[in-house]
Amino acid sequence: MIIVQTVLFSMLIIQLNKMTETIAAVGSMIATKDGDLAWGGGLPTTDYVLFGILIFLGVVLLIPEGKIKQ
Repeated sequence: MIIVQTVLFSMLIIQLNKMTETIAAVGSMIATKDGDLAWGGGLPTTDYVLFGILIFLGVVLLIPEGKIKQ
């Protein structure tokens, strides 16, 4: 059972990584002063999104459900 959970969780992480790379690619396009679109590469959007998801999941898993609803 643990092996199945590990495989499913790793598949989820891989998909989240692909999704955040797509979000980063779209979000890193910047508008120049001339009105054109340019690549604004080097933005660490992927790291921030994954870190935010991990924090959210950690809070949801650590805090009992009763305390969240109060």
